[in-house]
Amino acid sequence: MKIKRIGVFYAFLFVPVMAFSQAVTIDNALRNSTTYLNTRIKANTKVVVLNFTSDWPRLSDYIIDELIGYIVNDGNLAVVDRNNLETIRKELNFQLSGEVSDETAQSIGRMLGAQTIINGNITTLGNSYRLRVRAISVESAQIIGMNNVDVAHDSRIAALTGTASAGPVATATAPTVTPTAPASTGSNGTFISPSAWKSYDGDSPGVTKRSFVSREVISGQEKDVLTVEVTFTRQTMAGGTSKWGQLQLDDEAILSLIRTASGVRFKAMGDGKRWKLIFHTKETSVDWCSYEAEIKTQNNRVVEINIPFNSIKQPTWGKKAPWVKNNITHVNLQRHTDTQSETGPSTLKVFDFEVY
Repeated sequence: MKIKRIGVFYAFLFVPVMAFSQAVTIDNALRNSTTYLNTRIKANTKVVVLNFTSDWPRLSDYIIDELIGYIVNDGNLAVVDRNNLETIRKELNFQLSGEVSDETAQSIGRMLGAQTIINGNITTLGNSYRLRVRAISVESAQIIGMNNVDVAHDSRIAALTGTASAGPVATATAPTVTPTAPASTGSNGTFISPSAWKSYDGDSPGVTKRSFVSREVISGQEKDVLTVEVTFTRQTMAGGTSKWGQLQLDDEAILSLIRTASGVRFKAMGDGKRWKLIFHTKETSVDWCSYEAEIKTQNNRVVEINIPFNSIKQPTWGKKAPWVKNNITHVNLQRHTDTQSETGPSTLKVFDFEVY
């Protein structure tokens, strides 16, 4: 049986490489990097934001200060006091905008009592910049994670680098991949960008949500990754305890592929919390008792998810409706809980999505 792939490789085949990464503002790039670090570093880990190599000391200082601010405000990691770092910097006579060897970085991390070092660089890339943020274990020198984001040359970058501004740049909430079309057929199958998942307003009260598509290095390979972050508060639906936040896939060209498939599979990296893939049909629209499958993840580990359509089921509540694949109306990627006391953020990364 011929496999129809819904994957990130679509852009490699049908658009130029530079079209993959939409350059964003430096602040959005740092926000994206912070979200990535929160998924790669265990909660409450003591981290030090060390050096960011660049040709512009002011830009390096800005990146460090803003990144520390984002990390502190998120409250997921414990950041070493900057005054302690400055004391050691003067003793060892190194520049925050210059190169620092991994061995020296490890030594600094130990002197500060940190468990993880965060550093990186920013370099020119054509008419934009490439920001690379790394997390390194102080104990083992292992690279815990590395995130790359393209940064636009806007007025803020111009001020920090002392270069001419390229003019105003459109502000994006996060880096995204923007293909020329949602799907295109080639010799190897049908490929669809992960940006086909759209933000959906049908969330329960007290839920905040953000999502974006970006280029990341996962298991040594660059991928286009859909990142979804859903945060619960204690507010619940009247008369019930369920809470949810979700994205929706409703492009008719994509749904037509799913209707003729036997199942879907993809790779995911999450934090072990509860997510679902939900299939809505005309028959289930009566009481929203749709067909669903659990997405089981392990904390910060890549897992392969395989969902044959003959294995999905309806929840126990509501009226029973037959599974009519040809009548699928939309698909939801949902963070869900039936526990009223469950609060806080949860992040899921999805990539290499395909139907078969």
